[in-house]
Amino acid sequence: MIEVEVSAQVNPTEDYARVRAAIENIFPGLEYQFEERDGMTPRLVGKGDKNCLNMLHELLRSRMILDTARTNLHIEGGIVTFRLNKQAATVGMVSFPADDEPLGSIWVEIRTEDEGASERVVDWLAPPTEHGHPLYEIEL
Repeated sequence: MIEVEVSAQVNPTEDYARVRAAIENIFPGLEYQFEERDGMTPRLVGKGDKNCLNMLHELLRSRMILDTARTNLHIEGGIVTFRLNKQAATVGMVSFPADDEPLGSIWVEIRTEDEGASERVVDWLAPPTEHGHPLYEIEL
C-alpha cells in the first residue's frame, strides 16, 4: 500500500491552474481538492497512488540528482516526507529548497504500511550512488 499526498498553498497572487499545473508536471494523475480554512492560505491537495511517483522517479535520474534527493527524503515510521520548489516545478524541474520559500513549497507525503516499506520507496526513488551512478535499481 502506497498513498501519496501532494499539497501546495495557493497564495492570493497565484493562479490556481498554474499551481495545479506545477504539481502535475512532477506528479501526474492525482485527484485534487481545494481546501480553504478560516485564517489560513487556501491549499491545493492532490492524492494518488504509487503510479503518480513515476515522473519524479524519471526526473531524479535525468537531472542526476539522486544523492541530493536521498538526503532530502525523510522517513518517520511509515511516512516519507519532502518539499519541492514550486517555481522549479512550473517548468518541470525538481529542486529541493533549503528553507521556507516566500510563495510556499510543494509538500509531499508518501504513506506506507511500515518503516521498511518507506525505506523501499526511498531506495526506489533515489538509490545510493557511486560516482553518480545508482548502485542498484529496484522495482516498487
